[in-house]
Amino acid sequence: MIPLLCSGIGAKALADTSLDVENHVLDPVTVIATQTERPLAELPASVSVLDSEQIMRRQAQSMDDLLQVLPNIDFASGPRPIGETITIRGLSSERILTTIDGARQNFSVGHLGRFFIEPDLLKQIEVLRGSASALYGSGALGGVVAMTTREASDFLAPGERFGARLKGGYQSVNDEGSTSATLFGRAADWDFLGNFAYRDSGDLTLGSGQELDSSAAENLSGLVRLNYLPGAHQLRIGGDYFNTEGVFPANPQTVSSGTNENATTDIERRTYTLQYSYDDPAHPWLKPKLNAYRTELRDSRRRLESGRQTTSEFFTTGFKLQNSMDLAGPMAFLGQTLTFGVDYFKDEEEGRENGEPRPSFPKAESDVWGFYLQDEIALGQYLSLIPALRYDRYTLELETGQGQSTTDDALSPRIGGIFHLTSWLKLWGSYGKAFRAPTLPERLTEGLHFRGVPGRFPDNFFIPNPTLKPETVYTWETGFRSAWEGVLAAADRLNLEFTYFDTKAEDFIDLRVDILAGTTQNANLNQARLHGFEAAIHYDTSRFFARASFGRTRGEDDNTGLPLTNVQPDKGVVDLGWRFSRLGFVLGGRGRFVARQDRVPPGVLETPGYSVYDLYASWLPPSAGLKGLRVDFAIDNLTDKAYRRHLSVIEEAGRNFKVALTYQF
Repeated sequence: MIPLLCSGIGAKALADTSLDVENHVLDPVTVIATQTERPLAELPASVSVLDSEQIMRRQAQSMDDLLQVLPNIDFASGPRPIGETITIRGLSSERILTTIDGARQNFSVGHLGRFFIEPDLLKQIEVLRGSASALYGSGALGGVVAMTTREASDFLAPGERFGARLKGGYQSVNDEGSTSATLFGRAADWDFLGNFAYRDSGDLTLGSGQELDSSAAENLSGLVRLNYLPGAHQLRIGGDYFNTEGVFPANPQTVSSGTNENATTDIERRTYTLQYSYDDPAHPWLKPKLNAYRTELRDSRRRLESGRQTTSEFFTTGFKLQNSMDLAGPMAFLGQTLTFGVDYFKDEEEGRENGEPRPSFPKAESDVWGFYLQDEIALGQYLSLIPALRYDRYTLELETGQGQSTTDDALSPRIGGIFHLTSWLKLWGSYGKAFRAPTLPERLTEGLHFRGVPGRFPDNFFIPNPTLKPETVYTWETGFRSAWEGVLAAADRLNLEFTYFDTKAEDFIDLRVDILAGTTQNANLNQARLHGFEAAIHYDTSRFFARASFGRTRGEDDNTGLPLTNVQPDKGVVDLGWRFSRLGFVLGGRGRFVARQDRVPPGVLETPGYSVYDLYASWLPPSAGLKGLRVDFAIDNLTDKAYRRHLSVIEEAGRNFKVALTYQF
């Protein structure tokens, strides 16, 4: 989809003093849906893009702060960032593929979230809704979240050789101070960037006025990028690091208690990438891309009362190699871009408790090979088709004396098309199959889940299920995009979008907890259905912008007719803003309107509806003497609303004053 918060300032413009560049990057280029660069308006898919200006203006502490404004996307599991889990169209957690610079973030550790990254390191976030296994393989049932980190060219204007950026910030809701320092430079065909960031926060204050115990954290992060760009060749080497420490409940998605013991926690994530590409107009048949990567996650905890020490390690190593070929058809109106490739990744996990192997996180590994083919076909100026097909083969190995092994494969087809009905209206549709192989913890976890209550119910233990079947979904989508210019003024623009989707799911993996029997096991459901829509409108002029979006998802278990658990309530977002270009000033306000969620299965709490309002402002002084200075100010949850998100047992944060000061030279 066209981004709902199209701020549009290029990162290079940070060195400038005018916010007038905010108009009008209304059709950014994205690669998430086709693995090739295409404008959003040319995609038969529902995609949102957040750029560097939106990320900076939001002053985000976590990914939740950035993505919660998008339709049919939400986070649950409470306000602690280490426990945040994303939901897209009713599909959550491992059903959403996340990447950093193309590196898969596959880790699945207990009740931890999936995002461990400093938001200020990101220059762009792309979100694809819907099945995407035809290009991405296992895990992309509900969509893909692709994060791209910054590099030197995002800061250096043409002719500039060296620079630095300093940033400091504060937010009141948890008394958090943050600081960041970046150095970047360019010499001949080389450029480099190094970044260091630090956050230190206390316990969160909730909308009710109470403090959320055991929510204080200390975060340290860093990023290094080295690029070699000689002509048509591009070689990029990068690494980023994130560490968070604090005293959190063993399950950070709920409150601490006797059965949810506080633990000194140390979580580290490292991602290393090597990317190579070649693109020479003289060789349209040769556009290779290689991305090799490794992601490492280590989670160390020591329970404060029992003294129990646990460690969990999860590593993902992989690569993707592809080539795109621009083919001229036998007739002038026919054009094709053929993309084919192979990728591979290995997941490895191991857990220990007091130095011994931990049954609830056994040593195991899985290997996945994938081969894919996609053809982007332009039939004249009115019709484009994009068929794609992928084959995956995956193997699970449990490294015990039992020598358990499981092998399976999957075929993932997809086809999309876009019809240019008029100069201002485009219709599109797609159909695709996607799958997700069960994760290592889903198949293999055993041991104690939680303690029982004497006289009421016994201790609860995980039961492994190594024969879990992969989940499969079949999704069709249809929608339109329209754009008009000169509607009310000579330089304005109006964009409308609508998407309808319908997803059939088979062998859904469901966590079944039997309190009376004292067992917990992952098992496959037969069939389920998810359906709904996304709608957005965006009006933009040089002085004023207005955006609104709405998302609705419904989900049912086809066997029982009962609602599915993970479906989030209806949500609308309205964003209004004004630009004062001569002063270098932008002022805006945003409202999120979330409906009551009463479509829940038995045993799941209903969630009241709520409305939350935010204010924000950015100032880039136009004075030459203050060039490079930027001030951002915001107030989140302006009315100090006390509310709880669906499927969360903890209230969200209360009123939050935020300020950030950035200086670049």
